[in-house]
Amino acid sequence: MEFEEWIRSMEKIFFVIEVPEEKNVTIGTFYFTGEADIWWHTMKNKFTGPKFTWNKFLGELRAKFYPITIQRQKEK
Repeated sequence: MEFEEWIRSMEKIFFVIEVPEEKNVTIGTFYFTGEADIWWHTMKNKFTGPKFTWNKFLGELRAKFYPITIQRQKEK
């Protein structure tokens, strides 16, 4: 749940301050701490460029930090 709350918070911030879509990942990752920050530091060069959208970014985050059992429960 904490993960989904973080996503909602970020998307609310993006909307309110009118962040351009291409800046969402950069601004969102600024708020990373702990394990997520370490993961991003090692992966950011792999996930750069205009084709790496916020939705693709969330997919990568979910694959890394969201247990598959919870993903399946949410899908149901």
